[in-house]
Amino acid sequence: MRVTLKEIADKVGVSRPLVSFVLNNAKGSMAISAEKRQRIVDVARELGYIPNLSAQVLSGKPSRTIGLVNVCVIQYSVAIEINHFLNYAPHFGYQLLLDPIAHPLRELEVYRESMRNILSRGVDGLIFLGTPPPEILEMTRIPNVIVKLPQGKKEPPSDFDFASDLKAGSYLAGRHLLKHGHRKIVLLCTNYNSAFLKLEGLRQAWAEAGLPAEQVHMIEAFEEPAEKRILECIREQGVTCGLMSNDFIGARLMQFLDRNGVRVPEDFALIGFDGSAFAYLLNPPLTSVVSSFEENARLAFELLISRIKHPGEQEARKNQYVKPSMFLGGSCGCPWDAPDLIVRKRDMLFLRENMPGQVIPYDDYLKLYT
Repeated sequence: MRVTLKEIADKVGVSRPLVSFVLNNAKGSMAISAEKRQRIVDVARELGYIPNLSAQVLSGKPSRTIGLVNVCVIQYSVAIEINHFLNYAPHFGYQLLLDPIAHPLRELEVYRESMRNILSRGVDGLIFLGTPPPEILEMTRIPNVIVKLPQGKKEPPSDFDFASDLKAGSYLAGRHLLKHGHRKIVLLCTNYNSAFLKLEGLRQAWAEAGLPAEQVHMIEAFEEPAEKRILECIREQGVTCGLMSNDFIGARLMQFLDRNGVRVPEDFALIGFDGSAFAYLLNPPLTSVVSSFEENARLAFELLISRIKHPGEQEARKNQYVKPSMFLGGSCGCPWDAPDLIVRKRDMLFLRENMPGQVIPYDDYLKLYT
C-alpha cells in the first residue's frame, strides 16, 4: 500500500497540511522549526513515502519527464540514435516516456491516440524522432523539438530542429578516398531516393578535385544485381574505391569481395556509413562515417530544456544539419594496429566509446587532411 501524508503526520505528531507543505517544498508562511522539518523528511524516508507525481503535475509542478515520440527500433541506425537519448536523459535530470511503434509509418488516428496518451501523463516536453504531421503538431501545445530522420528525395521538405548531415558525411568520405589516390568511386546503396544526399556529397568532393562527375558511379541494390555490378565496376571499369550507404552493406561487401579474390584495401578501398560499433571488429576494420546521433541527442535535450524553462517562447525551428565524424579503420588504406585487448569490461554500443582515438570530428578532419 502507498504511504500517505496522514501516516507521516500521525507518526511525527503534526498536521497533514504541514507534512504536505514540507515534502512539496511549498512556498508560504507556515511556521516550522528546522528540527521539525528534518523530522518529517526523515520519517517520510523511513516509511518509504513516494510523492504522487500526477498530483504534483496538477498543482503546476514539472514532472521531470520528457516524451520521446516515434521510438522504432527495426532499423539499426535509428535504434542507436534512440540509445543516445536514453543515455543522455539522466545527465539532464529527466526520465523518458517512450512512444514505441512497430513501423515508422502509422495511421493518423493511431498517432493521435498515442499523443493523447503521452500528453495525459503530464510530460514537460516532447522530442519527435522524425517530423510529425501538422495535425499532430497542432495538438502538441507544450515545448517540443524535432530531430529529423533521413528522408527520401521524393518526400516534401519540412521544418525541423536537428538532423544528421548526410551530404557532409559522404563529402568527407570522398575527400578521404581522394587523399588515398583514388579517382573512380562507386556508391553502393539500396536506391537513389534514399541515398541522393550521399551521392551529392561524393560529386561535390570529385568536382572540387577537378574530376568529372562520370567517375562517380552508383549501384542501386533494389534496382539491379549489386553483386554482379560491383565486380564489373572493379574488373571492367577501373573503379578502385566505394562508399557504402551503411556499415552493414560495407561488412557484407568485404566478405563478398574476399570470396571473389578482391583484396581490401589493396584492390578496392571502401568506407561505410553510420559508425556502427562492429566496424572495428572486421578485418581490416571498416572505416566509417560516424553519423551525429550522439550530438543530435545532446543538442535536442539542451534546446528542449531551454524551451521548457521559457514557456510560451517556442522559437522557430532551427533547421540545423549536424556534421558527422570519421572513424579511421583499415578498409580505406589507412594503417591500423590490432587492438591489444581481446576482452573488455563491457562491449559498448557506440564506436566512439570503443575506439575514441580513431574517431575524428568533421572540422578537425578537414584541418588535419587539407
